[in-house]
Amino acid sequence: MIAEKLISGSKPSIKATSLLDTVIELSDNEEFAVALCTQLISLDNFRREKKVDAEEVIDSLYGGLEATKLDADVKERLGEIRETLLSLLKSEWIRLPAKALKLSTDFEKLLVSGNVVTDVRPIFDEDRATIVGSIVSQTLKIQYVDRANMQKDVTLHLALDLDDVSNLISELEKAKQKAECAKEHFGDKDKSDIFVTGEEIDVYR
Repeated sequence: MIAEKLISGSKPSIKATSLLDTVIELSDNEEFAVALCTQLISLDNFRREKKVDAEEVIDSLYGGLEATKLDADVKERLGEIRETLLSLLKSEWIRLPAKALKLSTDFEKLLVSGNVVTDVRPIFDEDRATIVGSIVSQTLKIQYVDRANMQKDVTLHLALDLDDVSNLISELEKAKQKAECAKEHFGDKDKSDIFVTGEEIDVYR
């Protein structure tokens, strides 16, 4: 029922959230909807990466299921919905958001996390027997994945002064404003779907 309504329904969206909301509405089961959408998008990403067709992906999936210890009735039920899964995997309802999510993270370097570490460093006298003062230093610690060099969680440390901190805050606020402005402008201009990188990916984590 879900497959039929998706495929024969309204125009598909590039937004993964739109797909998820539609499946939640059709199934009235958020947990099921997240699981179904996550797996279908993962299967389409596999199809794209391996450069194979949907039939080959489904064949591989079912070949793996046959080797599991699933109950016979479960395997039978999965066999009954094989063509339904195939039709979903071929539909733009799955392919468009899967492609959009992939393109939104298709960069050589991806930020994993970032934080600022504040240290207090003592200043000693010439005999190193007395602390005569202290300075406060701040270090921007950035962790990222470097896909180009096949490195995971590379860490970069950058010393900051107060002007650096202020400029960084200002630039980040400007980035948020520019992203929202571009989203509104281009969305209104051609009436097509648009999202800022990062808005959609959390749905499927």
